[in-house]
Amino acid sequence: MGVADSEAAAFSRELAALKREGCNVLVVDDPGGERAACERLLGGHDLDRHHVFLSTSVPLADVLARHGSRDRDASRFGVVDATGSDTTRSAVAAAPTNAVGPALGASEPEWYDELDDPHDLEALFATVRSHLDRVVAGEQGAPGELRFCLDSLDPLVDAVPEESLFRFLHLLTSTVRDARGMGHAHASAGVHDETIDAIEPLFDATVHVETRPDGTTQQRWVLHDADIETGWFELA
Repeated sequence: MGVADSEAAAFSRELAALKREGCNVLVVDDPGGERAACERLLGGHDLDRHHVFLSTSVPLADVLARHGSRDRDASRFGVVDATGSDTTRSAVAAAPTNAVGPALGASEPEWYDELDDPHDLEALFATVRSHLDRVVAGEQGAPGELRFCLDSLDPLVDAVPEESLFRFLHLLTSTVRDARGMGHAHASAGVHDETIDAIEPLFDATVHVETRPDGTTQQRWVLHDADIETGWFELA
C-alpha cells in the first residue's frame, strides 16, 4: 500500500520542515532493512553530507561503507566506537591511508575515538558531543547537512538503566537538533518494546522498516507532532 497524494504531500512538507529545523528519527527495523534505511537517512552518496557515527554494534568497515566515498577529513567526519571490540583499534591502524585519511603513524586519526567503557554514558555523550561540535564547526551551516547515526540502541538497552538511557538520549537528540542536523538511532523491531515506548517521545519521527519475503524493503513513518502516520511504502 502506498501513500495517497494528499497524505504524501503533507508528509513531504512536514518532513522537509523537520530537516530544516533539526530533527531525530527512531528507526525500528529488522536486520534486512537496517542498512537501506541507514544509508537513506545519511543522505545519498551524491550529496555532500557531514557524518558522525556512534557505533555500538557494527565494525568500522561497515561504518566506513555507510559514509561512502565522501571526504574523511576530521572537519567533516567522526566515529565514536562503543562496540567494546578489541579488534577495531587495530583495524583503524591497519587500514590503508586512502581509507582513513592522513597517515596515521602511531596514533589514531582525529576522526576516531574508542571508549574503554561503552556503558559509561557520561563519557559517551561527552565524546560524541566533541565530534559533533568539531564537525558542525567545519560545515557551512546548511540545515540537514550534519547527519548523525547511532547504529543500535539494543546494547545500551540491555546494559544500562532505562532512566539513564533516557537522559543520555535526551542530551544527544537535543544536541543534534540544536545543530540543525538530522540524527537517527536504530532499534530492533520487537525487542524491548517497553523501553522503546519510553524513549520514543524524544524523537521527532519514528520509521518502521521491514523486509518482505521477496527481499524488497518497505517503510512506514510516524511524524509525532504533526500526527501524521503513513501506510507502508517501498524504501527505494
